[in-house]
Amino acid sequence: MLQIVVPTDFSNNSYNALFYAAQLLKDKKCTFHVVNVCGNEGESKIEEAKIESAQGLDAICHRLVRDVGKNKEHQLKKVSLCADVNKGISNYVEEQKADLMVIGNKAKEEVKHILFGTNAMQLVREVTICPILIVPLEIDFRNVEKIGFISNYANPISEENIRALQFFQTVTDSALVPMSIDDGKGEKRVLEHKKSFFSALSEKMSKEVVLPVFGDKTKTIMEFVDLWNIDLLCMVYYPHHFFLEFIGNGIIKELNTKLTVPFLILSHQAN
Repeated sequence: MLQIVVPTDFSNNSYNALFYAAQLLKDKKCTFHVVNVCGNEGESKIEEAKIESAQGLDAICHRLVRDVGKNKEHQLKKVSLCADVNKGISNYVEEQKADLMVIGNKAKEEVKHILFGTNAMQLVREVTICPILIVPLEIDFRNVEKIGFISNYANPISEENIRALQFFQTVTDSALVPMSIDDGKGEKRVLEHKKSFFSALSEKMSKEVVLPVFGDKTKTIMEFVDLWNIDLLCMVYYPHHFFLEFIGNGIIKELNTKLTVPFLILSHQAN
């Protein structure tokens, strides 16, 4: 059974992440760990916060069943954590040996907890044992027919991450569309990494898309997603490397506000 962790602050964005995951994995046996961080032990009014958290979890799970119906393949586990948001969530993911974490791209404006500003990067850095799926805004669920994968292949794509991509392809019955940005760097090791990756996923992979940089790399990504009708975008996170150029220095906030498809981040720790 898959273990899926879905942090929530009870905002519509975090609910939509749960809804999207339930629809995406509707045919898979899953336990959805719906996690709310209500504060730290010892804080004033923490007992009230625990009660509110429990009530909120009851409400969001009831809403999910009402919206998607009861799924015999799915179990809902409601979890209130008394902890620091980032540490609490990352520790819980590790304890449960989660297969996937799904998060909304923005928390409530008055409660800037999950995926907002620098907290987004902190979660990406700390949750290293499983992929992270970021669901943007309040998008409607649609079937995934094309998964866009972006890399410069400076590092080899690990077997664990190849398996993760194959899993998502199987779940969605989708084609993989590899994309790279032409930076004029065709080193031998890059070509070897790319060849190995393409060989592993050749059965359901389309021809590689190579694009020049249109002003900046974020714009290039957006052009790729739009022009090739990408339904889900995927990258491997390497700290202080290619991926950081996209999501560091506040660019993740820009992508979150502009990207209209889910964003799958594969962990660098799998390499």
